[in-house]
Amino acid sequence: MPSKVTHIYCILGADMFLLDFAGPISPFLFARQFGIDIEFHFISPCASLPLIPPLGYGPRIEGIEPMPDEIGENDIVMVYGAHNTEVAMAAPMSDEIIEWLRDKTHKDQRIISVCIGALLLAKAGLLKGKYCTTFYSRLDDLARYSPSAKTCANQIFVHDGNILTSAGITTGIDAALYFVELTWGAELAFRIAREMVVYHRRQGSDVQLSPYLAHRNHVDDKLHKAQDLICHDPQNNWTAEIIAAEIGMSARHLVRKFSEITQTSLAKYIQNIRLSYAKRLMQNKDKSLEDVAFESGIGTTRSLRRLWHEHFDDTPYNWRKKMARE
Repeated sequence: MPSKVTHIYCILGADMFLLDFAGPISPFLFARQFGIDIEFHFISPCASLPLIPPLGYGPRIEGIEPMPDEIGENDIVMVYGAHNTEVAMAAPMSDEIIEWLRDKTHKDQRIISVCIGALLLAKAGLLKGKYCTTFYSRLDDLARYSPSAKTCANQIFVHDGNILTSAGITTGIDAALYFVELTWGAELAFRIAREMVVYHRRQGSDVQLSPYLAHRNHVDDKLHKAQDLICHDPQNNWTAEIIAAEIGMSARHLVRKFSEITQTSLAKYIQNIRLSYAKRLMQNKDKSLEDVAFESGIGTTRSLRRLWHEHFDDTPYNWRKKMARE
């Protein structure tokens, strides 16, 4: 993991919805708790903002930093949603945020938006030609503010180059976990998700990423539970019957539904999780291939080599030698 400090600039805007802010920032707070060197900057044109929705005579967010004159090219910017889109977009501070985004961010700045935060990016000209999304009822606004943007409906978040846009509220958490996985690895993202007691979900198109996050872009609680069982204990002798009994479903129904919703078979999913776990075990030079095959649940070295050959061009032995050199 990189030792250099990561600066995250969180833009607090007009009529900001508290959950849009608190949810997506939480994975990064846990990442810092687990050892990642992160420094947060809470910035806004206003030094004080009310909580939205208002809690009667509830507290305000105080001590917010002013919008900085410059930020580093490797820094991260997060833009959050609002309780009322019309109120937020008409507020003078939104114009200031849009101008800041246009003038102060770098060409390849990593930017994460939650909900209608994407509208601010669009008006700043940062979504030109990019795939993106926002809250479902505001997709037309997004297209209007950035006609060349490629708006995506029915996706919880969309990643295109340096921009990661999410549909809103809880999908911002999904996007943040995805970003953590990209930046600091699947193991940390998985650990954070377990700590937050949330499910891993991600775009189905990103097949090159960790199997731990694959086939999670659905909302079926029982299938998520089945996937959690497998991911938490890949070396277990999982069968459709055992998993089905754990989640309260018949084995036949589980196999059919798993394939239908995740677009992969239950057997192949288990196989891929075990292979990913085997790769992690192989980084321990003290473990033999026999140990790796047994502890990952794959079984024998012959089975490990066969499965490895199906996914990779190199042999397990050569891959391990290359990892040792690196």
